[in-house]
Formats: sequence, C-alpha cells, structure tokens
Amino acid sequence: MATKQLYSANHYHRLSFGDFGFRLLDEDATTSTPSGESFCTIHCLKDAVITMTSNHTVGDSSITSLDFKEGHILYGDFHTVSITSGIVICYLHR
Repeated sequence: MATKQLYSANHYHRLSFGDFGFRLLDEDATTSTPSGESFCTIHCLKDAVITMTSNHTVGDSSITSLDFKEGHILYGDFHTVSITSGIVICYLHR
C-alpha cells in the first residue's frame, strides 16, 4: 500500500477494515468526497466511472473518467474522489 502512514501490519489491518472511517459514493446519492479528507483505499462495489486526485506532487496526480470494475481495489493517497456512475467505498486515512 502506497502510504506514509503504513508503519505496521496492525495499521494496515485497521485501514483495510475501515477503523478510520469511510465514505460511500453512490450514483443515486453522494457522488463526491468532502474536501479536507484523504483516502488510502478505493474499493469498487458496482462498476463505476471515477475521477480522483492524489496528495502527491510527483508522478501523475489525477485520473479522469476511469472505468473501475466491480471488485477492483486502488491503493494510494487520494484527497478527491468523485463518480459519475456506480458505487465505490473510500477508506479514510487516520
């Protein structure tokens, strides 16, 4: 997992089980994350089209209109996630 906050297996498991909270994005309800939050994992629950930006200034820092298939998971350090279709769950950093 690409995150500076991953110091131990315990921390990884707390992140992956949502101990720091999550945001559910659904095409029929909330379609974007609130400002000021950052996320470590994005899990697709129903085929989705997502746009996201990273907290880092090196490499690519954004992806627009990515076809994200059900069951797929992205790991990283994201601060903005939005969808135009589908359902995803975004797990918060601590």
